[in-house]
Amino acid sequence: MTITRRFVELDRCRISYLTAGDGAAAQPILLIHGSGMSAGSWVNQLLGLSATFRVTAIDLPGHGKSTAIPHASVETYAATVARFLEAIGARRVIVAGHSLGGSVAIALAARQPDAVTGLVLVASCAKLPRAETPGERWLAFLPGPLRRMLFFTMAQKLLFAPGAPSGALDIGMNELHACSTETIRKDVDAARAMDVTHSAAAINVPALVLCGSRDRLTPPVLSKDLATLIPRSQLGIIEGAGHMLLLEAPELLNQAIVEFAISLKVEVRSSVLARELRGVSLIRRLLDRARSRTPQPA
Repeated sequence: MTITRRFVELDRCRISYLTAGDGAAAQPILLIHGSGMSAGSWVNQLLGLSATFRVTAIDLPGHGKSTAIPHASVETYAATVARFLEAIGARRVIVAGHSLGGSVAIALAARQPDAVTGLVLVASCAKLPRAETPGERWLAFLPGPLRRMLFFTMAQKLLFAPGAPSGALDIGMNELHACSTETIRKDVDAARAMDVTHSAAAINVPALVLCGSRDRLTPPVLSKDLATLIPRSQLGIIEGAGHMLLLEAPELLNQAIVEFAISLKVEVRSSVLARELRGVSLIRRLLDRARSRTPQPA
């Protein structure tokens, strides 16, 4: 299946996005990436879900090939996504967001409740605990090149579980290296300032909250709190995965999305349904196990 890059103009902002799946009648799903990433971080979902869904992955402003905006926040990103959906004529979409993109998805659902049929929130939270370490303060005083080198070393340890597949590491770290320093700074500031608690509590669509059991950036306890906030939600923990579970465990994530779509009574193509549902009982077991125990931080 071919992944195609397209562009749309929103006033003075040019938004880039990737698409896969050519069935006009297929259920649309929008993918929103996390901090320092781009639509390319969803490559395994663009390829793995394209036989079942019409998949669109957006480059948020300043990421990938999209134009930057002066002020970046969860709300301004959500406003851009809402206008983007209107511009491409997408209605009644499932929205999947990773990390900061999950918070953007929550804000989008609060802003455009009639446009979203369901949410898949991957390694996401409503609000980050405030916890700047002495190391972070010390990092700010280092020379630029050394600071950048140490930042990427720290980022890899936070983003990926030990033993993560080399291919996942390559894609994720290449994404991060390709992102401008200014955009990363804006994303970090947006993440620290975000609080979508009230929006999450007011969501009236089904939500699937997924987290890696070894996520050190947004540990499972934050996903549990998020699932508690959203009235119609279910929680799943992917054992052994870290924060970048969309790259570390793409097959499990894709199966979970398909199962969630079926729970929404979404139309899927019968010719690919059996293939997509292989191992779906595993996802049920993951979800059942998550309900029966309290996740602990990695």
